[in-house]
Amino acid sequence: MTSCGCFSVTENTEMLSDADGGLPLEDFIELRQHCLALREILLPDEIWTKYLDYHRVPDHVASHRSATLLAYRRGYLPKVTGPIHRYLLTETGISPKASNQYVNDLCEKWMLNAYPTERNRLSRIFRGRLVELQYAKWLEDQNHSVPGMEATGSGSDIRTRSPEGVETSYEVKFIGMEDSDFGALVETMESGPSVDAICPYQAVNYLIFRVYEASRQLASASGERVVVITIDSTAWFRFRHICHGWIDWRNPTFFENTSEQWKTFINSKGNPSKEDLRHAICRISRVKVYQQGEAFEFILELDAAIG
Repeated sequence: MTSCGCFSVTENTEMLSDADGGLPLEDFIELRQHCLALREILLPDEIWTKYLDYHRVPDHVASHRSATLLAYRRGYLPKVTGPIHRYLLTETGISPKASNQYVNDLCEKWMLNAYPTERNRLSRIFRGRLVELQYAKWLEDQNHSVPGMEATGSGSDIRTRSPEGVETSYEVKFIGMEDSDFGALVETMESGPSVDAICPYQAVNYLIFRVYEASRQLASASGERVVVITIDSTAWFRFRHICHGWIDWRNPTFFENTSEQWKTFINSKGNPSKEDLRHAICRISRVKVYQQGEAFEFILELDAAIG
């Protein structure tokens, strides 16, 4: 992997601000000029001026900030740029193997949308692509080789070979803050704290559905088949109970006493039956659920053997 100045950005400068309270961007602007991951993929020329304009004016409605810029200010930028350098770039530019879809989705322009709730949705797409690359890099750090990825033309999100020669196909899903939770957060910022009931059954159902969805995508994969669910720390409060035996992964089923919102959602997805769930999920080897915080660490919360 090519050496780059972005790898040395490990100091937390989040508390620093300009005299007028704005974000100091000069060093970040200079770094981008010399970092291919920033200049070619994350923050290309076509969005750069609007990106800077957005971050020079505080967002008083939703307090949105670029994940890349926050990582820079918090000293975690190598966790964002490192996997992009590793898998999607050559020494001179974007790798010919890099998927156009991934390059497009990793352009961090979500905050330029005019509507805060839509920004929240688009940011989840961005984070979902980034998490795939971060998890591949994490696996390599655990001495697994990565001979293929969807981001570079492979079928599964990630294909690995362990030091013992075991081949595994991974499907990686990201769960971020729900739009309803984001809306409540914005309301709290405007009007003060509000109270909202949390439905544990709906969170379980949604997790089962995401594992079912990933399991179907792994149906034709070779080797061991592992579904990885990464949940952002801002959304973890809805899922933390899953670690306490709420789901029988060899006999998964949806809870029925849930909201109309869930019923509308699952009907729009074809409302898979208990038999559909079991047939798909029991064909994978295991499911792993991680929590991911602001440092982009993978905290294992659940590791369930299935097939």
